[in-house]
Amino acid sequence: MPEVRTVHRSSSAVRLILAVYAFVGGLVSFFAYVADAPQLADWLNSGISIQPNAAIAVVAAALAVMLLSGGYTSAAKVLGVLVAAIGGTVLVQYASGIDLGIDSLFLFGRTWGNSRVLVPGRMGPPGAISWTMIGVAIVLASIRSRGWPRAVAPMIALVATAIATLSLIGYLYGASALYTVPTLTIIALQTATFILATSIGVVLSVPEHAPVRLLEDETPAGALIRRVFPAVIAVPIVLGMIRLWGEQSGYYDLPFGTAIRSVAEIILMSALLWWAANTISRQAHARQYAEDQLLESLRDADRRKNKFLATLAHELRNPLAPVRNAVALLKSRTQPDPLIDRVSEVIERQVALMARLMDDLLDIGRITNDRLELRRERVDLVAIVRDAIEMCQPLIQRSGHEVSVMAPQPSIVVEADPARLGQVFGNLVNNACRYMAAKGQLWVTIERTGPAAAVVTITDTGMGIPPEQLSSIFEMFSQVDRTNRPHGGLGIGLHLVKRLIEMHGGHVSAHSDGAGLGSRFTVRLPALPESVMIDAKPKPLPTPSEPRVSRRVLVVDDNTDNAELLKILLEEGGHETFMAHDGVEGLAAAERLRPDVVLMDLGLPRIDGFDACRRIREQPWGKQVLMIAITGWGQDVDRRKSQEAGFDHHLVKPVDANDISALMSGSAAVGQQS
Repeated sequence: MPEVRTVHRSSSAVRLILAVYAFVGGLVSFFAYVADAPQLADWLNSGISIQPNAAIAVVAAALAVMLLSGGYTSAAKVLGVLVAAIGGTVLVQYASGIDLGIDSLFLFGRTWGNSRVLVPGRMGPPGAISWTMIGVAIVLASIRSRGWPRAVAPMIALVATAIATLSLIGYLYGASALYTVPTLTIIALQTATFILATSIGVVLSVPEHAPVRLLEDETPAGALIRRVFPAVIAVPIVLGMIRLWGEQSGYYDLPFGTAIRSVAEIILMSALLWWAANTISRQAHARQYAEDQLLESLRDADRRKNKFLATLAHELRNPLAPVRNAVALLKSRTQPDPLIDRVSEVIERQVALMARLMDDLLDIGRITNDRLELRRERVDLVAIVRDAIEMCQPLIQRSGHEVSVMAPQPSIVVEADPARLGQVFGNLVNNACRYMAAKGQLWVTIERTGPAAAVVTITDTGMGIPPEQLSSIFEMFSQVDRTNRPHGGLGIGLHLVKRLIEMHGGHVSAHSDGAGLGSRFTVRLPALPESVMIDAKPKPLPTPSEPRVSRRVLVVDDNTDNAELLKILLEEGGHETFMAHDGVEGLAAAERLRPDVVLMDLGLPRIDGFDACRRIREQPWGKQVLMIAITGWGQDVDRRKSQEAGFDHHLVKPVDANDISALMSGSAAVGQQS
């Protein structure tokens, strides 16, 4: 059943006033016959009176309109049937010529009020047609189980409105042919007003359909019709009355009156149209301005949100850095302790999880604002999937899961960003492992489904997905019910997977037979033809006999804990290490020590890391220094800024000490951006 929207207060008030007017008027008109008061049934004393059956129809129709307003549709429908029956029986009698003997039932023996009627007590054809239309419209307006009856009801009621308007215009201008012809137009003045009132009341009872829907519309079309429609009705009537009065008074003849009326209508209608158009134009400009302001505020809010996320990631990464360094120190002990080793592994895993959550948050912000760029290259899809599984091996082994990989030979080559594609499959495999009970099974299938398409399917025996959540599983912050779920999450991982796959021109879908029955995620990607191969690029192997090179290292970080722990780690690696805690102190130390390597935070007090790096590069001795940015700022813009400032590498906290050692030991890596 379509929901009926709430009608405006003005429409409700008008509908109630019209219904009350008709209800009271109908009762008074019927009382005229009971009390033998002809003046109550003939307002103009013209001899044309409202008939008693018409008065009953007025009361029933008015009451039905009030019941529709209150939502009592069943009772309104019964009254609508009564009104239609009153009008319909009169029409049958006119059409067939048969007198059913019902017209005089409520005359109470009165002989007045029968002027110009064909049968005493019988209403004229206009009234019979109008009450039949109004009764049918009330019945249709009472049906809310379907949409079309209520849509048709106003159109039928408007037929009665048109008949009443024609009769009232006749009374207004004295055109007796419009209300006095017994077999065609005979109708009493009050009957015409009651028909007009109840028919408009029925129209207003259906606000969700035309014409009320358009009248109450807040669009420029609604504003236009609200301003123009009353004048379209009133102006011709008033001008017609003035013209008629002037002619009857002898001020001008018919041609002159017609010409003056035409000119007046043109001027008034043009002025009205200009006024309405000007008002609508102002409203449109005001609305456009408001929309522009709203859009700008949304953009500003989005910018603040992105800045907040970046700052949040930076601030959270800073305390994670010393935690990770402390774990590295614990693991480097010469005398192993099983308990400490176990605790160190737990802390290291949680630090890695926190770092991954922060990366996902920032990636979502970049994708949402179309600021994430893919660095595409030809890559081996099987190798990327296997690397993703390998990254999840600690979780797989800890949970005792069994993983089966089915891959084709030869492999499948795709044009993709290897880091982002690895992020996709890492997310999917990680989710599958986390949400399976211990000793679960995971099947990963990689296959070519055509000359230019590849499919990766990841199937697990985990907790499954309820059917009602399958359609929303890839939406932002969507999560399967947490009941009995030991793992949390932000609900952005799968949304990130979907967006990254779509950026690669692919598609991802999920399937599950229900809760507890496992899940299957299918990733479809465009693939290059089988003839395309990738040249092997073997990684240089370290020379075992090569002695470890000791470097002079300067660590510049305002996080004292991180700087001290990093210093200890580097010293254990055989490097001569020094510390500074702000930009000015770092520049002075670099000038004094002439280090081989500078590990520098970017968000330093007094002088930030970007400016400090530029000043070091300006010195003759600073051109050969290995500059490594170690920071919590990890967005693409931060990496570009660090490269422009002169940094050789950009590492995001928390940093693995092995990554720093690898950069320091490989001269070939100097000058490349990490």
